[in-house]
Amino acid sequence: MFSKSYEEEHKTVQIFRRFFPLVVIPQIPMLAYAIILRINQYDLTMNRYFVVIFGIWLTIISLYFVFGKVKSLTVIPATLAAITLLISVGPW
Repeated sequence: MFSKSYEEEHKTVQIFRRFFPLVVIPQIPMLAYAIILRINQYDLTMNRYFVVIFGIWLTIISLYFVFGKVKSLTVIPATLAAITLLISVGPW
């Protein structure tokens, strides 16, 4: 983890790493509400499909970092790559 070495020197890094996933969680329902409004108004487009998929991914990653015992940053690119490969094939 890149910021691990800075935690001892800078307390702001420690505070950021601790509270950022908690701050993201209240914003996820607003994202869901906004995208549902747009889909209901103008139908589902490719861009809105990507927002829905990555909103779900953001929810899962945020919950992982809030409730997970082991918090590894390698989970972010690994899951993002897997989801990108799955949605590139087509909507399931």
